[in-house]
Amino acid sequence: MKDFDLIVVGAGPAGSSAALTAAREGLSVLLVEEHPRVGIPLQCAEGLSRSTVKNWLNIEPEWIAVNLSGSIIRGPTGEEFRIEYPNVGWILNRKIFDSALAENAVKMGAVLKTSARVIGIENNTVVVNENGSTRRYNTGFIIGADGINSRVGEWLGIDTRLKINEIEVCAEYFMENIKIEPHYTYLIFDNKIAPGGYAWIFPKSANSANVGLGISPLKTRKKAKHYLDEWIKTEFPEGVIKEKIFGGVPAKILKKFSGENFFLVGDAARFTDPLSGAGIANGIKSGIIAGRNAALRLKGKRDFFEKEIEKEILSEIKFHKKVRDIYLRLSENDYKKIFEIGKNFFANKTITDINTREIIGEVIKNLPSLLPLCIRLLF
Repeated sequence: MKDFDLIVVGAGPAGSSAALTAAREGLSVLLVEEHPRVGIPLQCAEGLSRSTVKNWLNIEPEWIAVNLSGSIIRGPTGEEFRIEYPNVGWILNRKIFDSALAENAVKMGAVLKTSARVIGIENNTVVVNENGSTRRYNTGFIIGADGINSRVGEWLGIDTRLKINEIEVCAEYFMENIKIEPHYTYLIFDNKIAPGGYAWIFPKSANSANVGLGISPLKTRKKAKHYLDEWIKTEFPEGVIKEKIFGGVPAKILKKFSGENFFLVGDAARFTDPLSGAGIANGIKSGIIAGRNAALRLKGKRDFFEKEIEKEILSEIKFHKKVRDIYLRLSENDYKKIFEIGKNFFANKTITDINTREIIGEVIKNLPSLLPLCIRLLF
């Protein structure tokens, strides 16, 4: 006898989207979250672009901290240019957003258990520690949505280990008492501030923001916190740190992310964008795709999980992974030249889309010295 048709491990955007979708398809669903409250602790800069979730999820006003109108880009010399992109997206309040997604899954019929940590998987049985007591739940299918440190993938035979070149190490502070433009994200590309990555300021209000950076361990042995602390001394000397977040962003393409009775989704499946570090949209998409296809498989029908993931998520991730490989090989002089190319490309424009391939083409056209490297890594 099965306790649940489907067990979803992790109640982030990927897990809750999977649970909601599967419950809507008529499955009995258990959604397991190790923390006492969904959405806490926060592990995200909270940015989400409108185009990435269009036709996937309606973003409710109460989930939004700030509506965005574009970005301010800063290069290695400290010079800036602005990208005007009206209604590009939002800075979410993830604590509210994540909780609402999980609540919606519950309303659809899923059972949510918090303070419940999965400690093992034995065939079709999921072993859960619930407030110090061990429970076993039988299931027909498992969806692993347990983030970058996924144990579900490991238990089910997937090699999710990250090598030094397959991760960006991140540090972020939520800061108040700072002066920023509240409807623009700030993206800072400077190896002295964030070697092998970039720094960001994602506004939460006119005087507060998520301020962070990601670095590549290939470029430095110093900790991300060291770089963040050094940067904010000059960027926001009067700023007040209210919260601290430390973590990582995977930059790896898994050879396998599914099996006979399981799917991996979100960060657990390494569906994070390896170039930008964005993961919310791909988490939502992969969760919805997984929930729908788990229902098909459990009903004895043909499913299309791998094919849908390839089309909607992996094709772009694979391309962005190659672009990241190029980015990690650039010199400081290359950064300066590319910044100038970007400034000229976006000058006096109001845009409605950003096409990575078009930008790469513009860089190659104006910086032919990069052509051999781009050809080797991209093609």
